[in-house]
Amino acid sequence: MTEVIKYCFRCIVLIGIILVSVFDVKAQADAGDSIRTDMPKVLQKAYRERTVVIKKDTITYRHRWFIPGQYKLQYAGSIGFMSVGFGYAITPTYQPALFFGYLSENFGGSKNSVVSISLKNSFYFTKQPLFRYFKPYGGLSITWGNTNNTFKRLPDYYPKEYYFQNKIHFYPFLGGELKFAINNRYFDGVGVYTEFSAMDAYLLEAIRTKYVKPHMALSMAVGVTFYLR
Repeated sequence: MTEVIKYCFRCIVLIGIILVSVFDVKAQADAGDSIRTDMPKVLQKAYRERTVVIKKDTITYRHRWFIPGQYKLQYAGSIGFMSVGFGYAITPTYQPALFFGYLSENFGGSKNSVVSISLKNSFYFTKQPLFRYFKPYGGLSITWGNTNNTFKRLPDYYPKEYYFQNKIHFYPFLGGELKFAINNRYFDGVGVYTEFSAMDAYLLEAIRTKYVKPHMALSMAVGVTFYLR
């Protein structure tokens, strides 16, 4: 229980640091100030002022593409007992997100500590919410897991084709989100979502054997998304 509390606290602190950094950059942009020199050089270069001439009119602007528009906290879902992530709204229907998850013996019942990184590609089925709040979606996650018994390339002591590599997996998923608007300077809304996913290896075993049932390949996740303006 102590480890759970510590990890949750670290997740909250991490999200807080990211949000403070984002708000600081946005506040400077809104005020028209120059970017501080103590910011990382990568951000300084990405956020520097640029000019473009359109029909003899010169427009000065700053890119904001690198600032995530979403921050997420997720429970379960095959990418860790708890995971944190950030995402972007590339189009009204395509919204990718990057997650960092953790699982250990004391923190989720695993025999090994697992650190995972997951790129979740979500495709929403409708541009506008159904019944004002609900948006169904589906997609595919690509997950990299690191532990003492995962291998990108199987060791030589395994026979050929004995196992698939188990470091990178694909997870198709289906889910839905309830999004509520927030009247706040920085936040546009908050969403609560749930989804079902399945690991590629489990799906294959469910298809070719009778020992793994289809429902055994499913994993459920619940999470919260904070949308920035």
